[in-house]
Amino acid sequence: MVTGMRLGDLWAKHGDGTLRPDSAETKELFIFGVTDDSRDVRFGYLFCALPGVTEDGLRYCSQAAAKGAQAIAVPEGTRDEALGLNEYERGKIVVMRVRNIRGMYARLASDFHSGRPGTIAAVTGTNGKTSTVCFLRDLWCEDGRSAVSLGTLGLQARGKRLSNLEAGLTTYDAKTLHTMLGELERVHGVTHLAMEASSHALDQQRLAGVIFDAAGFTNLTQDHLDYHPSMEAYFQAKAKLFDERLRADGVAVVNVRDASRDTWGTRIASAMRARGTRVISYGEAGDNADLVVSQRIPHAQGQTLKVSVFGAFYEVEAPVAGSFQAENILCALGLAMGTNVPVERAIAGISRLAPVPGRLELAAVLANGAAVYVDYAHTPDALDNVLRGLRPHVGAKAKLHALFGCGGDRDAKKRPIMGRIAEELADRVWVTDDNPRTEDPDSIRKEVLSGTTRAANAGPRREALQLAVSALRSGDVLVVAGKGHEDYQIVLERDPFGQPVPDSRGRLITKKIPFSDAAIIREIIASI
Repeated sequence: MVTGMRLGDLWAKHGDGTLRPDSAETKELFIFGVTDDSRDVRFGYLFCALPGVTEDGLRYCSQAAAKGAQAIAVPEGTRDEALGLNEYERGKIVVMRVRNIRGMYARLASDFHSGRPGTIAAVTGTNGKTSTVCFLRDLWCEDGRSAVSLGTLGLQARGKRLSNLEAGLTTYDAKTLHTMLGELERVHGVTHLAMEASSHALDQQRLAGVIFDAAGFTNLTQDHLDYHPSMEAYFQAKAKLFDERLRADGVAVVNVRDASRDTWGTRIASAMRARGTRVISYGEAGDNADLVVSQRIPHAQGQTLKVSVFGAFYEVEAPVAGSFQAENILCALGLAMGTNVPVERAIAGISRLAPVPGRLELAAVLANGAAVYVDYAHTPDALDNVLRGLRPHVGAKAKLHALFGCGGDRDAKKRPIMGRIAEELADRVWVTDDNPRTEDPDSIRKEVLSGTTRAANAGPRREALQLAVSALRSGDVLVVAGKGHEDYQIVLERDPFGQPVPDSRGRLITKKIPFSDAAIIREIIASI
């Protein structure tokens, strides 16, 4: 870890705006740390006042100054009055007005928290990121590498959790990320890291201090349009992983499935080839891809895959269900080979992949043989993939059941779409709550039901699970979608009279309550 940097060296390396005062004396000052959280400021720190979706770092400049910040970085164009500094502080504290403050902060975090595993791969896409990084981690481990995965599930080694709490963010803030990268290398001897890269993190420059050796693109379907203004803007955020963060001599592993319908992957592949970056494509038969699943044979414990790898054919048993998981395996396979795992060893490793929590996880099997799967699918495309993927596992003359809800305070446009998809692909549909947050759960359910004609409003999630599990007959399959690995539900905080509780700024407060789909399903089955 770096213990200090001259401000002049820091500015010469990362500055892209104006420095005030811009003097030789100023540039001799030492900076002992960097943070975007005023509560973490220590004597001699640089405080970066980052703009946020709900908070603005400019509100905390005076607090950072009071705690000993030597310099404050703010977005270009920020007026002096907005800093909230008193007359004495204005004469003592260096103010850096920066064009790309988020990018500079991420690069500074990398400087002050140096070190990283020797090989880092990132996976982006709407769906499949978590499964793919877990599969890649396992394939590296099968090749004898010291590997971990990082993302929605937190920090995980093969078959065990290295953090007890969910990450909260798919991709961490820059300081947390770089602190972890250095510790993983220096303290724990980790040589290979597979991590998820969200569109939010890429758009907000949280990864600006990391250069990746390999990058994977799984797919792009409707999601996060409450943040991104359009699908094109959503795509451009994802594409930053390849355009800005992937080494020129790295490898891009890209899903080009059904190029006639979905051009996102082919656009990335074309751009990378034009740049001279190696591309490994994957897709379906007829996509002219490097990696293809030519045949998939579902069975009780997973599926048999017949795979074409650059024209050579292999057959392997995969211990996971679903056609979309077969695609995620291809992405992980390409990333493993792109980071020097021999193809035969990578193929052999597929049969020993560990289950991914909440990703088509087999939660229970009833005495009558009906199966219950838990999955994190919370977008239209993900729900479509899960239902299509599980249909072949349904017994003859049996039914496929779907239970799901939609999260509150998130893209509402997808709610009726998901209802329609569930009704088209499942035989019986139970609409329930997901994480309602500050919205009324029943209103969310009604929006989902507006896209259906025969789905059931099954009420709150625990009661809905009871109804759906009790309805299962021999050979049936129930998929409980939306929350996957989550062991909580996010609901409104209420006072003793049942009224919502606002914070000091009038915003409604939410809280997490214990709620695990898999655990509750097993409780219900045990009581039958």
